[in-house]
Amino acid sequence: MSATTTFFTALYTIVVPILLVAAIAYGLAKRGVVTEQRPLARLSLYFFSPALAFQSLSRSTVNASDFFSILLFAFLMVFIVGALAFAIARVFKFDRLLTSAFLLSILFVNAGNYGIPFNQFAFGTDGVARAAIYFTANSVMANTLAVYIASSGHSDMRKSLGAVLKMPLAYAALLGLLFNALRWSLPEPLARALELAAAAALPVMLVNLGLELARAKLQDYEWRVFLATGIKLLATPLIALALASVLGMQGLTRSVSVIEASMPTAVMASLIATEFQARSDFVTSVVFLSTLGSTVTLTVLLLILGYAG
Repeated sequence: MSATTTFFTALYTIVVPILLVAAIAYGLAKRGVVTEQRPLARLSLYFFSPALAFQSLSRSTVNASDFFSILLFAFLMVFIVGALAFAIARVFKFDRLLTSAFLLSILFVNAGNYGIPFNQFAFGTDGVARAAIYFTANSVMANTLAVYIASSGHSDMRKSLGAVLKMPLAYAALLGLLFNALRWSLPEPLARALELAAAAALPVMLVNLGLELARAKLQDYEWRVFLATGIKLLATPLIALALASVLGMQGLTRSVSVIEASMPTAVMASLIATEFQARSDFVTSVVFLSTLGSTVTLTVLLLILGYAG
């Protein structure tokens, strides 16, 4: 199979199905059928995403070595890319609010509603198991560090830390790890309720993606939006490939981790920016552009990682 054929096969079978769901939500928002996005976004933040994190970690069967490699990789990516983004913000003398929005746009990836389906279509159930670990690590950071960044644009440190402690996903992740380690199980009614909520998380986030894209406005902060998008889609995958090599990651764990790190800007970052009034228009614009651009960059990255269709 030629590289061109493989490229279009990957694009058609992996990327397009995911974006179709978001596109339908986008169309409904643009036609005025759906006019209010925040309640669904808050349900995702406070209920569906924590349920998915708990389910993913409490039932994970990935071996300990791969598990901790993915966690280490995810945290190091945020640290390295965050240092780069902060340095760029200082060079260009962004104000406090714009620095917060710039960091949110670059640091946090769409590892769940885009990354998990993407890895499922590309690598099957083993890919999903690893992607779920990355998603949970990224989500914990998005619901802690991202909340701090967003709220620090207009709050003092005490209030910012208080906002972090109110987000439930980190607690859900810790509980999931505890249940996995101790082989505990929930009462059946509660377990089934969480299964339903976890199953709803991905489609709800895809719908949120479409609704967020419908809100995107590109007339403000244009060059900064394109700067953030370029870093997200071009610099981050190169950093991810280099870091995976340094950590000695191999096989499916390497492929899934690099793909997840190279996802476009997280819808969660936009939701958090909206929740804490941290120039969500800027973040949403980067979500929009990076999501569109990722249709090409992620497909190329699949080929680099050895995807053969």
